[in-house]
Amino acid sequence: MKTDKVNRRGFLRLMMSTSAAVAFTGSASVANAMRSKTVSSETAADKLSPPRKRPNVLLIISDDQGYGDFGFMDNQIVRTPNIDELARAGALLRNYSTGAACSPARSMLYTGRNHLLTGVWGVPIRQNLRTDETMMPAFFKAGGYETFYIGKDDCPAQVHTLPWFAGWNDALAGGGYQHKDPVLRRKPDGEMPLQWQNNKYEGWTSEIWTDEAVNFIKEKKDKPWLLTMAYIIPHLPWEPVDERYAPYYREKGCSDNIAACFSHIEQMDACIGRLLDTLAQTGQDRDTIVVFVSDNGQTGPSAREVDKDGHIDTPDWNIRNVAGLRGSKTLVWENGVRVPLIVRYPGVIPAGGRNQFAAAEDILPTLLDYAGIDDDIVSHKPFCGVSLRRALDDKDTLVEHPEIFRMTIWGEGMVKAPRGFVPDPPSLRLEDHHVSLCGPKYKLHVRPGGRVELYDKVNDIQETRDLSKEQPKITARMLAECRRRWDYAINEGGAFRMAPILIGDPSTWKYPDGTYWGYAGKVQDVSGEMYVTNVLQGFALAGDSAAYQLDVAKQGKYAIRLTGKELTNAAPLSITAAGQTITQQKATDNSIEFGVLNLPKGKIPLTVAAGETEKKTKAVSVERILFSLAQ
Repeated sequence: MKTDKVNRRGFLRLMMSTSAAVAFTGSASVANAMRSKTVSSETAADKLSPPRKRPNVLLIISDDQGYGDFGFMDNQIVRTPNIDELARAGALLRNYSTGAACSPARSMLYTGRNHLLTGVWGVPIRQNLRTDETMMPAFFKAGGYETFYIGKDDCPAQVHTLPWFAGWNDALAGGGYQHKDPVLRRKPDGEMPLQWQNNKYEGWTSEIWTDEAVNFIKEKKDKPWLLTMAYIIPHLPWEPVDERYAPYYREKGCSDNIAACFSHIEQMDACIGRLLDTLAQTGQDRDTIVVFVSDNGQTGPSAREVDKDGHIDTPDWNIRNVAGLRGSKTLVWENGVRVPLIVRYPGVIPAGGRNQFAAAEDILPTLLDYAGIDDDIVSHKPFCGVSLRRALDDKDTLVEHPEIFRMTIWGEGMVKAPRGFVPDPPSLRLEDHHVSLCGPKYKLHVRPGGRVELYDKVNDIQETRDLSKEQPKITARMLAECRRRWDYAINEGGAFRMAPILIGDPSTWKYPDGTYWGYAGKVQDVSGEMYVTNVLQGFALAGDSAAYQLDVAKQGKYAIRLTGKELTNAAPLSITAAGQTITQQKATDNSIEFGVLNLPKGKIPLTVAAGETEKKTKAVSVERILFSLAQ
């Protein structure tokens, strides 16, 4: 087995802030090698075959489909014939690490960077993908590709902006995990429309999305394209059940829950079969790189029964967790972050398994390498991932890979915030959390209380034997590196901070009438009896306040309004920003209207505060802050 220490893309683009990226990833050896030698990306297949056109890219992302939710991964019950065939015909990487939940994983797929550095440290409202991050489609669009985003509305654009401003030419997206008869958001006609068009559809969401994808593949066959297919299967809820497939699983003795879950997986598999058939029918299969990956590990009703050591033992869980991995979605045990990766490129990438270690951050640099797109084509922050091309092209080659940092985002070991946010990130201590540092062979866990464990994840995939005492030097080195990554993410990377509220930018997601808005839970600080869940709760007492950061793209006069529930029960409120204070003028259960503030361009603080009152008050839920630019 050869080890390729010099990778064409490397794990960083050295011309772009190498020192900063190396500071987080610790890949100085790769960086130094890149300085001294350039390796051609030409492969044996390139020399023997006639020149190919630039490959299309079909990136398929499933949602919460775990390591054992496939036939090709030795699950004897679930039926995934099309994905199984894709795995047989492509390169299969089983030692692949993703994020512990949806938003962290997708932010890494689309940026090539660790999710903490992009501002994402959980799922909404902790999904704060920064507006200065460059997304995957921007590179491909600049390289002459048609780009289309279809699927789950999770990180297809930076926080609170529209996908086509991130580089997707077109988009059809949806949220709310509507498996059937959904309301979906579609990009209206025009180059850069300023809002979504919402439409009601009939049928299964995944099949509606697949119909759109099939049409796109047929229409764009004469031009290279990037198609992102982000299915919402098998994320909860598993209702309505797809009764075309569920009876088979009930007959196999599955519970109603597992029958429902597997019915959706089989439904998605059939959709993927349609995509692959369309590539073959249009003659594009040999010119298309197909990547299949799940965003994170398994979750489901049984996941709530996970113990503090990541063990789950229920009949339902064991049917899915055929490899006996520890943990579940949201945790950094293997069943939370380990999923299979499939890459198919007929005639270029030989079929078969790979021993290569890989991570979510690698997908973007790898695809750019195959497409022949230099990442300097657009400005971007340094990648944390490496191109896997040489390991994919040659089964006997291993690309040197930096260790990767992951963190638990829910449950024991998550970043705890008594009020739902982190007012002082530098005060967070590594020892209070559950994080991991993972390399090709060893994986270090740091658990709450400072407990340290080391596992050989190649020979002990179930993480059963702690080697920290047997391998003290490896443990000490990885612990020091883990601490350095943690400190860098907080102090230099800006992790664990809520996003600013962006207003006045035409690319900002807004209401149809042009009203800009931000989530009220995106606070920077609070005082009094206030706390954050998915909304901001409080304002019952004088002195209750919430502080925000505004990012004003266009100077002007903005009328401000709050929306929420039972707002007439709050104490009287005022808003202060840019040296001006306005008070509430009209309140209903669902809305509080204020006056107008003249806001300068730039980043400025804004505070909402409760005043004195003699009326009876109680805590209320504030969902959004709205800004209407006065004409």
